[in-house]
Amino acid sequence: MKRLSYITICLILIGLVFGHAQNAANQGVVAVENGLFVFGNGKIPKNGYYLFERKGASDKKYKEIAKITVPTSVAEVEQRANVAASQFKHLIPLQQKDSKRVFNYLQTNETDDSLYRSDHLPIIAITAGTAFLDTAVEKDKTYRYRITLVRNGKEIFKKELKPIKNTVKTNLPKPKIFSKDIVNQAVFLEWVADQQKGLTLFNVYRAFFGTKDFKKIITKNGYANDKNGLHLIALDTTAEKSSLYKYYIQPVDLYGNAGEISEIITAGKLQAENLVPISSLNVVELEDYKIKLSWKLHKSAIASNIQIWRSDNYDDGYEQITNLPPDTSEYIDHIPQASENYYYYLKINGGTHQEFKSAKIAAMIKNNSNKLPPAKNVEGKPIKEGVEVSWDYDEPYTNGFYVYRSTASAEKFYQISNLIPVNEKRTYTFKDIDKNLKAGAMYRYTLRAENDAYTLGKFSDTIHVISGKKPALESPQQLKTIWRDGVVELYWKDMSETSEYLLGYKVYRKSDPNSSFQLMPNDTLKSYKNYFNDKEVSAGKNYTYKVTAIDLYGSESAASISSTINIPKKNINMNKPSKPTVYKSSNGVVISWNQIASEDIQSIKIYRSEANGWAKIIKTVSINDERYTDTSVKKDSLYYYKISFITKEGKESNTSRETSVYY
Repeated sequence: MKRLSYITICLILIGLVFGHAQNAANQGVVAVENGLFVFGNGKIPKNGYYLFERKGASDKKYKEIAKITVPTSVAEVEQRANVAASQFKHLIPLQQKDSKRVFNYLQTNETDDSLYRSDHLPIIAITAGTAFLDTAVEKDKTYRYRITLVRNGKEIFKKELKPIKNTVKTNLPKPKIFSKDIVNQAVFLEWVADQQKGLTLFNVYRAFFGTKDFKKIITKNGYANDKNGLHLIALDTTAEKSSLYKYYIQPVDLYGNAGEISEIITAGKLQAENLVPISSLNVVELEDYKIKLSWKLHKSAIASNIQIWRSDNYDDGYEQITNLPPDTSEYIDHIPQASENYYYYLKINGGTHQEFKSAKIAAMIKNNSNKLPPAKNVEGKPIKEGVEVSWDYDEPYTNGFYVYRSTASAEKFYQISNLIPVNEKRTYTFKDIDKNLKAGAMYRYTLRAENDAYTLGKFSDTIHVISGKKPALESPQQLKTIWRDGVVELYWKDMSETSEYLLGYKVYRKSDPNSSFQLMPNDTLKSYKNYFNDKEVSAGKNYTYKVTAIDLYGSESAASISSTINIPKKNINMNKPSKPTVYKSSNGVVISWNQIASEDIQSIKIYRSEANGWAKIIKTVSINDERYTDTSVKKDSLYYYKISFITKEGKESNTSRETSVYY
């Protein structure tokens, strides 16, 4: 492609917009990285809410999972947008001007037709209250959703969506390298893809050459089409001088799902600087057939790797024995045999295909049997961060010490410290705060001294220490309360499979909003009991509950989000009605039922449905009536009837089983 000028690049960067954002709501539900993204029907839920319900493949009934309203202020828009952005990390977060635009739009429109932007569609939809991200679903499981729009207490819209499997599928191309350049002190990067497919945007990642620490950066991005395909262009204006970088991009679709990363481009503003050669190349002969090489290398970020070559002949026969990262400064070589001269040199490879060879240096195996004695009074103790090891040592000609660790069951020790230099007090400590240490686990420690000839001494006595790290327990999640058969039933997410240190749970309750929580009896629940039944409740009162987790060390987690439940004033024993009796008559279909003796029941609701249709209420009759004739039926039609009881307090029982009749 012809090299683009900086002005042309800027025009491209603002000239291309993908146009399929407005049709996104027609998708219904889409699998994304953090769950299932469910759209409403496109209407803004003013003066009401969207009700989202879900059921699994084996569930018979839908379960309510969310009620979503429209935001009432710019501050609420910003709060929702921040939460949504954390769930869609590959999309562009909303800015303050976007939040104001969304809020103003919601105030003046009834539908979301012109609300969306392709670079953050799900974030806007969740913020506006027209969609919901269901994160409480399992990967590769199938679910079905039902969406209801309620306004002013009336049901405006209800729809069942098609079943969907929670498996992310993308149709994104893998970009290939096309070109690179330096334009007006900025790094110009260009990839090409065969076609757009599902690509909506792309993110750029950068790392210093010779490292793997890629981080997402902000660039000016653009697009262009020609016979080679879709060109993806990025302009990095933050690159430092005399630095070499690696770049890749990752395509993202409309719903924030990321595709395969591109090929890696190596580029930077090196300005043809030469590699600075190695300085202070040294060699030390160690015992046990080892030779230690050390060196200094300036500007290692520009070097791609360091190779060490060895031979037993000064003039030829050199073989590469290792390939090291550019930030390495020493290497220990294990020699095949003793009493031989060995020769070494280092070769540096740079990112601009430069190459530098050091001078050759000689070494011979040193057979030193005068090992330093082991350390004395070696002790260990648990500390909050892990383990502390201490010892005494007063031998002369000592450089320092190395500490080694092993698990209680393993035989081999591994060095875990750098050289710990000697001090005047002759008393030493080392804190093992390795993040991989397990809480409460047993570890073995030993140490060795090193003399001024770099020879390691004898191992000290081995000590056994239990790690003092304490596990970090999360708060119990998804606490729910249910009133059933005179008992408050509490349930929460089982933590026993995710925390090996869990001992159990504690349940707290309060009945007055201004009072403090009180610990419930039966403390502490066992780890596998993620439930609790509270029978000691009074009718007509509100109770608020919270749950904490306890670990094996007696530490208590933060409390869960509380859950409040109201105990009905009167527990009415209202059984489900028996199946009604139906038969044809000259006037229509007669529905009758058994005699009802309960004083709590005031009326009876009669429901009717046709094949593949919803059951609708056709009549509510007095408890004193024994039958009802449905005169609105049509000939040659199949009807289904069922009934329910209504109490004097207006509560409805479960419906009876259906009875059918062909009229």
